[in-house]
Amino acid sequence: MARPSKKKERTEQVMQAFQRCVARYGLEGTTLERIAEESGLQRSLVRHFVGNREDMVRQLAEWVQERSDQQWRELQAALPQHNRVQALLMYLFDYDYTDSELMMLVASLTFAAGRDEYLRQVMQVWVVQFSQELKDILHHDYPQASEQNLDAVAFGLTSLYLNLDSLQPLALVNQYRDATRDAAMLLVEILKG
Repeated sequence: MARPSKKKERTEQVMQAFQRCVARYGLEGTTLERIAEESGLQRSLVRHFVGNREDMVRQLAEWVQERSDQQWRELQAALPQHNRVQALLMYLFDYDYTDSELMMLVASLTFAAGRDEYLRQVMQVWVVQFSQELKDILHHDYPQASEQNLDAVAFGLTSLYLNLDSLQPLALVNQYRDATRDAAMLLVEILKG
């Protein structure tokens, strides 16, 4: 009787190790040696189960997009019917709801997108979609706001959200989280006209 394949289990083990390494060291600082050490597997097995570095980066980008989309859908479902924006800002900038590792992965992939056309396209779609969905929520609470102001505020909120966790390596996220939420609330005030 043949032994059951461990490919799926090992692939998941390697990809989780890759994610942790990228969140900790960035994409450039993540080597096969580090991934092997983090996963507890030999370097040759890392390549065997997930392929080359380009394959791993693409799988990571797809995982980040899926994970982010799932979290975003859950957040949107949790928003109340009224005062959605206020609740949204609390979720986006709250300690309890932040997935810092995911945001570090987003930052690493975004930085690497300058050298990788595939990543550029994936991350562009992700940012544009996120900003558009923020705009839709803003429009729900502020239907009288101009298209230009909705675009500007949605992009401003996107920027604040994405950049806050980029301070993680500097150990400044907690120091600036409340100020970032306050800045987001001030930005939204523009929509009251």
